[in-house]
Amino acid sequence: MKSLINRSISGTAISLQIPTRSSSNLRCSASFTSGESSSSSPRISLSRRSFSLSEIANSDLNTQRKSELWRCYYQEMLKSDPANPLILSNYAKYLHQVEGDASKAEEYYERAILAGSEDGEVLSLYGKLIWETKRDETRARSYFHQAIRASPDDSSVLGSFAHFMWETEE
Repeated sequence: MKSLINRSISGTAISLQIPTRSSSNLRCSASFTSGESSSSSPRISLSRRSFSLSEIANSDLNTQRKSELWRCYYQEMLKSDPANPLILSNYAKYLHQVEGDASKAEEYYERAILAGSEDGEVLSLYGKLIWETKRDETRARSYFHQAIRASPDDSSVLGSFAHFMWETEE
């Protein structure tokens, strides 16, 4: 399935055909304007309806439609900045916690870390994912240690490591 990318002088309009779980195709597009004010938000369109990010988060859309919109948003953001560790790690967290796709989440956490993320929370979340899905204590512990070095005062990182330690005690 090919993506259709259209650029304009004032910004970027991106269109993408994405498959849904029902195997039908929906047209998904996102508009990001160069130099947008901090109060404006990118618009995500799906099936001829446009949404701002806050509208997606606060709407009464069904869960599947919200998932399609968020997936579209992250995919388009990654097209515009594929090596951005913040976007990569946010998408990984979304995939793991909302979509329940541990395999894809692992891929995006790895990409975020390789892109230079030194965020203790990202390293901690990746360590937690490795422990939950692979039960690889050595590898998970390594990422928790990196997380603590990166963010020694972050209570979330320290709490995740304490939980990991508690689970791995014999």
